[in-house]
Amino acid sequence: MLAAFFWILMLMTCAFAVCFGGREGRVLVLISIGAALLTIPAQLAGSWHATQIWLMIVDSGAFAGLFWLMLHSDRYWPIWAAACQLMTVLTHIVTLLLGSFSDRIYAGLSTVWVIPLMLFAIIGIELDRKASHDRAYPA
Repeated sequence: MLAAFFWILMLMTCAFAVCFGGREGRVLVLISIGAALLTIPAQLAGSWHATQIWLMIVDSGAFAGLFWLMLHSDRYWPIWAAACQLMTVLTHIVTLLLGSFSDRIYAGLSTVWVIPLMLFAIIGIELDRKASHDRAYPA
C-alpha cells in the first residue's frame, strides 16, 4: 500500500515538475527517477539490521544532485528538497555511528523523507508559478 502511494506520488510529482517546473523541475525529475530506480537493487543488496551501504551511496548521490540544483537555482523549493534528502543521508550516517539501532526505525526514517521532498517540490513549483503570474499582472 505504501509502495503504491509512493509510486503514484512520484509519477504525479514528475509530471507536474516536467510540465510546470522549468529547468529545475526537469533536473529534479532526472534525479528522482535515477534515485528511485537505483534504490530498488540497492535495498535488495543489504539488510535493515546493518547500515545499507549501497542505499547510502544512492541517497548521497541524490543529495549531491539536489545540492547542486539548490546552488544553481533562484527558487526556494530546491532548498527544501535538498534538506529532506540530507535528513535521509544523516539517517544512514547515524547508523554507522551507533552500535545498535532498531531496524524498523532505520527503515522508516530512511524512507519517510522522500514524501515531504516530493510535496515540497509540488507546492514550491506551484508557489513559483503563482508568484510569476502575480508579477506579470500587477494589481
